[in-house]
Formats: sequence, C-alpha cells, structure tokens
Amino acid sequence: MKKVSRGVICACFVGFVLASCEPINLGGGGVSSTEMSGPDVFILCEGTYGANNADISVYKSDSLLCQGEYYMLQNGQYLGDTGQDILYHKDHIYVSVYGSSYVAKLDMEGRELARYSFSPNEGQPRYLTADGDYIYVTLYSGKVAKMKTTDLSVVDYAPVGKNPEDIVVYKEQLLVANSGWGYDNRVTVIDLVSFDSISSITVEWNPQQFIMSDDSVYLLANGQYDENWNCDYPVQHVDVETGVARTIAHATQAVAYDGTLYMCYSTTDWATYATENTFFTYDVSSAAIDSASFLYDETEELASNSIYMMEVNPNNGELYIGLAGTKFVSSGMIHRIGRDGQLIHRFDVQGANPNQAAFIDYKR
Repeated sequence: MKKVSRGVICACFVGFVLASCEPINLGGGGVSSTEMSGPDVFILCEGTYGANNADISVYKSDSLLCQGEYYMLQNGQYLGDTGQDILYHKDHIYVSVYGSSYVAKLDMEGRELARYSFSPNEGQPRYLTADGDYIYVTLYSGKVAKMKTTDLSVVDYAPVGKNPEDIVVYKEQLLVANSGWGYDNRVTVIDLVSFDSISSITVEWNPQQFIMSDDSVYLLANGQYDENWNCDYPVQHVDVETGVARTIAHATQAVAYDGTLYMCYSTTDWATYATENTFFTYDVSSAAIDSASFLYDETEELASNSIYMMEVNPNNGELYIGLAGTKFVSSGMIHRIGRDGQLIHRFDVQGANPNQAAFIDYKR
C-alpha cells in the first residue's frame, strides 16, 4: 500500500502549513549512527498488499526532513510484500516482511546485513521483540522463533496459539497475543531462559497489541466480530502474576508514555471510507479515563481520516500519528504531536500506510 516520489524530500515548516519542498541529501552512502544529524526515526510503510513495494522512510526530527524509499535507495530494491514490524536494537534495525516471509537486519544507514526467509512450514513472520543477543518473532504457523541478533539464524521455536500477533518482553518472560484470526482469546507466557510455554492467560477475543507502561501490561484486542464484521476493540489491563485481564476502555489505537495511555477510537463506513476518530487518555495510577482529547487543536484531517499508526517516541513522549493514503493506496501523512498536544510537524511520509516506527536516541 505505497506510492512514493523517489528521492524527493518535503521540508514542511509548520504553522499548520507546508512552507517548502526541496530535495535533501542524507549523506549519500548513509548517515553515521553516532551523528546527531542522522535520521532518528525509521518509519515502516506497509505498502500495497501483493505489490512488493513496502519500504522504509527516515525522518530527522531536528530539521523536519523526511526521506522516502530509504531502503530502496540503499539496497536497490523494495522490502517486498507487506512490511509488518520494525525494531531498533543494539544499533541495528530489524524488520519483518509478512507477505515476502522474511526478517532482515539493517545497519543504521539502512543497508541490509542479514536475512532469514521462513519456509511455509515455519510460517509467515508478524511482530518482533528483542532481549540481549536474541530477536523473537511471531510466526503465523503458531510458533515463536528465537533468532541470533548476529546473523538471524534460528536457534529454537516455542509453540503458541494460532495466528500469534504482538510479542513483548515482560520481566523474565515473553508474552504472545494469540489472535486465531478472531477465534482465540489467550496470551501465551514463555519463559525466556528455558524458552518453554509455561502458562496462558484468558483475554478478550482476537488480541492484537500490547501496550507497556512501566511494569503494567495492557492489551488491545479486536473483540468478536458481528455479522457485519464490526467489533468493539476492548483494551484490557493484564495482571500477569494473577492471570486476570480486566477491560478498561475501547480503542483502535493505543500507546503509553509516563503513566498515561493515549488512545483513539475509530469508526469507519467502508462503503464511503468516511471515518470518525475520538482521542482520549487513561491515567494508569488512578485507573481513570479522561474523555477530553489530548490534541490541543484537533484538525479535520485527524478527526476524519483512517488512523493507521500511533507511536510514541520513548525519548521525549512525542506522538507520531500516521494516516493511511487515500483508499490505502496513495502516500500517507504523519502528524508529530508534542507533549502539550500541539502539532509540531505535519509531513508526507512518501509511502502508503505507515504502520510502525523505530526511534533512535543518538545521545545515549
């Protein structure tokens, strides 16, 4: 789901308008990972299903510059079919490509260093997490693969439920959301040391995404579909120690920063693609919902377009809200929102359906 203008950069200096658009050079062969002038946000653009045009855009938050088709520029080809997840770990970028069925390791200049292609028996890769010297990836065959960070070789598999989606590290464990394509309602708990499945937690149907707030675990699920393929998207607090999950809200997108969950609930008429978005927050310490929008000036564009991505920069709490391209084909837009809810920058990501982001902290 992606259509881009290759090699073109839009420098959008905002008072809510685009002031200029000009090509830039991000360093030719790449930007050193030690340079603060390098791109500090890697945005995965899913692309159009079946078109083999998934790619990565990079963004420089200090100079408000975005470069599309960065993987193509550095490797001479697109990522492939359906970019699924992107992860920053130990000065490298890892990306899973669902349709093309592989995981790749990139350097900080976007050059591919290693790749592992999964067989049909292993299953197509979905989501990634990392701990120490290993990358963990959920596979739609009902397994989690444990891979070396060095060369992406697979050292072990752990069985989980059907069609696992998101995966996170929680203390000395892995938590895996088993979607079952809508017919599973369990989180599998895997011991990191033995890499064995040790328990499961019953949650809402079709669990999708974990949201971590310090030691608190939250889980966004689709819920059960009705006859018109509508569902209510419950968000649950999951107590891993007791195995109890409790619904706290309903949202289609959620992220957490500094004890606050930032959420969006979207409803879409798929006949017309008309969308209505509601933004609100949840305070972890008080377990209270604030129905007021966390956006200082909620523009019509954010209120009435498909929210395809909501990510938070863990280095500063800024939100990146991504809009899918028109009918999920044309180039998407990113709204970068400050802690005060003010729009910092609106920019064309130069790829359709931006769905994930990896944030780099060059100051560490």
